[in-house]
Amino acid sequence: MHQAVEPAMRRLFDVQYHWHQAYQSYFSPHEFRRSINACIQELRNVTFVLQSNKKDIPNFEEWYTPWQEKMKANSDLRWLVDARNRVVKQGDLNINSSLVVSIVGSYLEHEVPQSKLTITPELENDDIYQIISSSKMPREVLDESYIKIERRWVDDKNPNTELLALLSECWLAISNLLIDAPESLTDSSPGQDRFEILPPCMHQGSEDRSIWLKIKNDKLIPVRMEFRELEPTNEEEVKERYKDSPLFDSKNKPENFEETCGLFFRQAMFMLKKDGYHVHMAAIIVEGQGIQFVELSNEDQADKYRTMRLLASEVEKIGADSCFIISEVWQAPFDPKYPYKHAVDSPQRTEALTLVGISRTEQGVSFTAPFSRKGNEIVFSSVKKEGIEGWNVVQPILDVWRKRANRSANT
Repeated sequence: MHQAVEPAMRRLFDVQYHWHQAYQSYFSPHEFRRSINACIQELRNVTFVLQSNKKDIPNFEEWYTPWQEKMKANSDLRWLVDARNRVVKQGDLNINSSLVVSIVGSYLEHEVPQSKLTITPELENDDIYQIISSSKMPREVLDESYIKIERRWVDDKNPNTELLALLSECWLAISNLLIDAPESLTDSSPGQDRFEILPPCMHQGSEDRSIWLKIKNDKLIPVRMEFRELEPTNEEEVKERYKDSPLFDSKNKPENFEETCGLFFRQAMFMLKKDGYHVHMAAIIVEGQGIQFVELSNEDQADKYRTMRLLASEVEKIGADSCFIISEVWQAPFDPKYPYKHAVDSPQRTEALTLVGISRTEQGVSFTAPFSRKGNEIVFSSVKKEGIEGWNVVQPILDVWRKRANRSANT
């Protein structure tokens, strides 16, 4: 990065700080407003600093003019200019807050009904429960759902986009301007965007802006959930216990994501047969950086819906490129007389080990191996390898990648 561009880059780092402060104070209106105003002004100052140093930046006009036209065409950045003027001249934006109440009883976004409610006066849980219970959602679904209450701040000049999300888009656009600066230390060519993923400190998780509740005895009870990273175990003990497993066979060298999934599924089958069980787990893969393993713990069906949204949030936060999930599952034929009955409740249920893998750039793959227990022995049936059609469980992660691709295409 040319030294004349460095002051602008430092301003961009200050934006990250103010954005994170606003995020942390999302339920404190006064602090939130103050941090939002600071974030807006610092974002606008980035281009001011660039222009004030233009005489020291090589080929400034040739580089900056095309970007200037591109930024003028960006509706988010046009909003930023207007917002900064209002903050400076009027002292504040005209922002308002609402509650979005969602009944999370599905992996699919379009199957999650939402109601937008003003929060003046503040609603009590009993009031929200009355609204939820009067919905057309079947009680069987409500009892296996989470109620997500998400606060949402917007500017009245751009009411369709949440404020922090809007500022994130502005940050990405201006970051790509700086990364393309003359004599940059990156490999970018002029006009080529480099940033698609926000830094972790600017990631909006599903917990801090939301309250998650379950219905218990006709009451809404707050429930906090998190998954934990699988702790590394003694490597020598692992190698000794699973020394004959596929993962430790030097001949197994996967060359692509599908082969990687196949190798880990064979390993999972080996471990299930050896140990009599396999933990419900996910592997989150960041290209070139390695794999993060997390254990997924669910007490009921509602937890499964929420767990996958937490996993999708983590995938988005660290910029993961692929992911696979391994679990023991119950299987049963669908009974049209009881459309909301799950396999675990069916007298015809059977067990299976599954792996479903998805990649941002490749087609997904799934493996299923039905098994039975004969005493202490696990007996597998034949392995079925398919695509991911019908695997709604991974849809929250696919939605994250779809939104990232749309954002990149619109930058």
